[in-house]
Amino acid sequence: MSISDNPSTPQIKGRKAENLLEKIGVRYFGRLSHKLEYDSEIHLKNIPSDKVLQVVANNITLNAVIIAFLVGALTSVPAVWFEMYYRESFTTFYYYGLLSAITLVLLIVEVGILYWLGMRSTYTLAYMTGYDGIHEEELPPEYDLKNMMVRSALELEDPAIEYLGINPHKYVSKKWLIVRTLLYKAKIILSSIVLKLILKKVAGRYGVRIGFVWVAIPVTAIWDAVVMYRVVKDARLRLFGYHLSKYIIEEILTDRVLNSYSPHVREGAIRAVSTVMVLSKTYHPNNIILLIRLSSNFDISESKDYDDLDKFLEHLNSASKEEQHLLRILAGISAIFDGVFNSTEKEALIKIFDGDEVYMNFTKELQSLLLNNRLHQSAKLCQERMHL
Repeated sequence: MSISDNPSTPQIKGRKAENLLEKIGVRYFGRLSHKLEYDSEIHLKNIPSDKVLQVVANNITLNAVIIAFLVGALTSVPAVWFEMYYRESFTTFYYYGLLSAITLVLLIVEVGILYWLGMRSTYTLAYMTGYDGIHEEELPPEYDLKNMMVRSALELEDPAIEYLGINPHKYVSKKWLIVRTLLYKAKIILSSIVLKLILKKVAGRYGVRIGFVWVAIPVTAIWDAVVMYRVVKDARLRLFGYHLSKYIIEEILTDRVLNSYSPHVREGAIRAVSTVMVLSKTYHPNNIILLIRLSSNFDISESKDYDDLDKFLEHLNSASKEEQHLLRILAGISAIFDGVFNSTEKEALIKIFDGDEVYMNFTKELQSLLLNNRLHQSAKLCQERMHL
């Protein structure tokens, strides 16, 4: 049964259709999947060891970074060469017209190759962990692994949806949210254009235009390499976090275990994930996935302000020590899925952990393990700290 078919499960609201770029990426992912055959369903035990994951993931990342560097360099050469040797051969109007045309064509080629490279790299990462191209029925299409990886590869923002009345953007300025969304969707294109303009301004100011213009080649190459590194790093974090959240629900917080807890604790688990997700100010897919999997096992009211920090702290104070331990561990797990802690998260986690360094150290250790591709060790750490 899918999540939308279960009448007791809260429904996802505010869904948006895939944009054109995401649709193209999803179809490409699908074509890659159809070329291969799979023997088993994805489970943690079927995924290669941490040593293998580290070697392969690091090689995929290094290859993508090197190729991106070369792409940035090679697509910069023609425009720089034209500017160096043909500046005096045309009138100002034709010169800038031709230079703009060359730059535009090369920019399209550059961005196209980087997007393709991001897609291939993220797909290889997914395939390495046993991706079989089959959508998991309990999850909405927006948070299918394929869609998550495509959005990461194409630098697309995750869909802003409403679930249980939770709003991860409740602490974000609406004006800043609009600006951030526009910048996020055109990160590669805008960064390339802005970078080239800055280089030209600096060169002109210091009167070294002819020699300095060649600096655009290595600088653009380095920038493309940095962008690709961040793309693959985000894809790795999403992928391993996805498998970790699945492991937590299927192997640690199973239906049997959840049913052994009181409704108070099960509600606290929802509050732990929801509160931290809102404090991170992002719709990170792995928090949404963990939340959906936790809430699909029991009836939940949608009007309890699950993302309110003060109410979660009250919930913690009224729980037993054993229950508090579980809820704090869940809060720590939720905090690491996006790979960073903002100042608001840090302050809130100190309150949630009641100043206990054990939980903060656990959170930092788990974050480090996931960032270093140690999926199995991450799962083992969660298992041990939950004492189940």
